[in-house]
Amino acid sequence: MAGQQSGAGYAQPGGYPGGQQGGAGYAQPGGYPGGQQGGAGYAQPGGYPGGQQGVPGYPGAQQGGFPGGQPGYPATQALPQQSLPQPDPPGLTVDASYSPFAFLLAITKPKIQINGQQVPVTRWGPNHIPVGPGQHHVRVSTPWLFDMGPATATVPVQPGQGTRVYYKAPVVILLNGAIGPVPQKAPGMLFLYITWGFVALVFLLNLIVLVGVAST
Repeated sequence: MAGQQSGAGYAQPGGYPGGQQGGAGYAQPGGYPGGQQGGAGYAQPGGYPGGQQGVPGYPGAQQGGFPGGQPGYPATQALPQQSLPQPDPPGLTVDASYSPFAFLLAITKPKIQINGQQVPVTRWGPNHIPVGPGQHHVRVSTPWLFDMGPATATVPVQPGQGTRVYYKAPVVILLNGAIGPVPQKAPGMLFLYITWGFVALVFLLNLIVLVGVAST
């Protein structure tokens, strides 16, 4: 035994008994027992268990900070809720409007009559009239120089339900308006287009004549 160097129970240069460097139960340089660096349950540089280097505060997370998700995005996202249109209150709603080409009608208000009785307060847009169930005669017009664009309809109203009717003022003063259970088109738009086309044609002909006279 005296002739053996670094035998069992003796430390070799480096200070590790048993003649092994970094054997089981002994720390190698770096302070990790068992001769392993960054083994299970021990942190590598960065301080995260399991030998993974992640993001502070999220063990095992991918880069981006959301466990199991894509970088910068959580695994699930909440979709915004869409508000549903509210039903009309019980009774009758008269939705009156006009075409943008008849913008001068904004200075007046629609005239609404239910069963021959005039509604005292009206406006462009929805007008709710609290009537009972049954058949109701509806007349809508636009007060201008006279009651232009009149339109009439018989509208049924069911018990406890709301019924909406749509009125559209005409773009030509001598025409009737339009009324119905769905949004209406403004009467007279074709006549308006034809008038504009005729005016544009006359302007173009005058321009051609002026250019011809100037060139001679």
